[in-house]
This record gives sequence, C-alpha cells and structure tokens, in this order.
Amino acid sequence: MRTSRFALALMICLATPSFVFAAAKKDTKKRELPDCEKLQVDGSSLSAEENEFLFSIQKSLMTAETLGFALGNDTVLGDFYAQRKGKEFNTDVMKLKDYAKQQSMNRLMDHDFDEANAALGQALKERKLAQDGYDILSCRVGAIGSNSTNAYNMYATSYLKGLQEKRDSMRGQVGYFDVTVNDCTISKSIDTGNRYTTVKPDPDARYLTVNATFKNTDNEGRLPLEGSLFISEDGKDYKFDTTESVMSEGYGIRLRSLNPLIKLTTKIVYKVPNELSGDVYWKPGRNAEDKKLWCTHLPAA
Repeated sequence: MRTSRFALALMICLATPSFVFAAAKKDTKKRELPDCEKLQVDGSSLSAEENEFLFSIQKSLMTAETLGFALGNDTVLGDFYAQRKGKEFNTDVMKLKDYAKQQSMNRLMDHDFDEANAALGQALKERKLAQDGYDILSCRVGAIGSNSTNAYNMYATSYLKGLQEKRDSMRGQVGYFDVTVNDCTISKSIDTGNRYTTVKPDPDARYLTVNATFKNTDNEGRLPLEGSLFISEDGKDYKFDTTESVMSEGYGIRLRSLNPLIKLTTKIVYKVPNELSGDVYWKPGRNAEDKKLWCTHLPAA
C-alpha cells in the first residue's frame, strides 16, 4: 500500500525543523486529524502568499487524495472516512472506489493518481508550511467527503464524470454487433489452468487481454472478427492486429458465426512490447465506421 505525498508531508515535513509527526515512526500512533470546527478553513488566518500557494496545489492535492483513497492507499481522506464511519460520505467518491475494482479503470486511476501525487510532492518539497497551513489543508481534504458540493470535492465529481464517459465509450454498435468491452487486463503470461495451453512469459512483452461481448443484432447469422488494438503514446498510435492463439475455452473467436440476438463473451489476447505505455483502444473487426472502444491505460513496464 502506498502513502500519498500529502500524508507523508503531514508525517515528516513541517516548517519547524525539530517537529516531526509521530506517524513517521513505525511504532508510534496514527497521525491525528485537526478539529476542523475550530479552524478557519477558508484561510482567512493565513497570509495572501500562503493562500496563493494553497490554491496552487489544490487540484493536485484533491485529486491525489480522492484517487488515493479510491485505490485503497493510505491517505488523509481515508482517516476522515474512518472518523465518519457510519455517517454519509460523498457518493461520487464511493463510486470511484467501485470503479477502482475494475482493472481497466484501476490502471487509469492509478496513472492519474501518480501524476497528481508527483506534482504535489514536488510542490511540497520546494515549500514548507507551518502547522496551521497543514491543518487547514487537512480539513479541506476532509471536505471532500461531504455530499454537498464545495470547492474541494468538485474535483471528485469532475473526475467521476470523465470515468463514466470512458465507461460509455467501452460499448458501441459495430457493424452487425453490439460490442461491449467488459474489462481489459494486463499480465506477464496467460494462465489457462492447463499447462499445454498456458502462454508463457516473454521478458520483452506483456499480454493485454480484452474481455468482450458480441451480440448479433441482425436477423441472420453473422461472424464477428477480433479486430485490432491501438496504443496511443506521445501523439502516435501503434496498431496491433495479430492476436495470440490461446487454445482454450473462452479465448478467441475461431470463425464461430453467431445466430440472431445470440451473445458471445470471449477473451482476445494481444502481445504488446514493454517499452510502450499510454491509453489503449480496441477496434473490433468488420468495422466500416472505424469505431474504437476505450480499453484501459497501459502503464510503463
């Protein structure tokens, strides 16, 4: 489990050199949350310069804390959630937690968490705040948990909307078929449970498996095709149109025609090189409109 940069800063990085949060030591108590009802969370007790700095890191902080919590990392927001156990907690944040259970979404959220965390860590490394500044930031993080829209939980709502759009783009009408990407997973090998059909690891590549459902919406039998995978990196698309032959039930299509309104759920496996990373799209075959369905985010190997 990873710790967010902000949580780490709360533990060890304050303006007074001699002051160290007890939570920095393994055998000490968990970090304590400030009493937000007694704080001027609007920052009116801070200088204009301090308020400007807090605003400059606000998006990175709220994004890192929201996604870190959704992904199950050690975050200050998680501490507030534990403190409010049994009480209402931001439903958008909890929906993000559900999205994180799906590997295709988890990969994207993890990538965005890392980016926000890195930006936050750099900002906090370059400038230290006094105790009251950190307390105010902590309470602003706590405000993410509110179901009432505020300046701090709006990032969670906006991010959820983007994920839902990604989720919607995982389904579409492609030729004669209603096609749904159920999930996209990444692995070093393909374990079919049978040593004769298991695909062994390749030190230079990974396997990206598209779990997809085809439904024939025509009035006669039609043959679905596996199609191609696209990885977008630095503005360039890399196309993979050769699939792995996994000779096991539940994999591939193998020229099986589907009768009207019949569904086929199968796994289509592509080998992708370790040096690529970026957003992944899948274009099913027999696709006159060149429609691509979003798949996942491929992290750096």
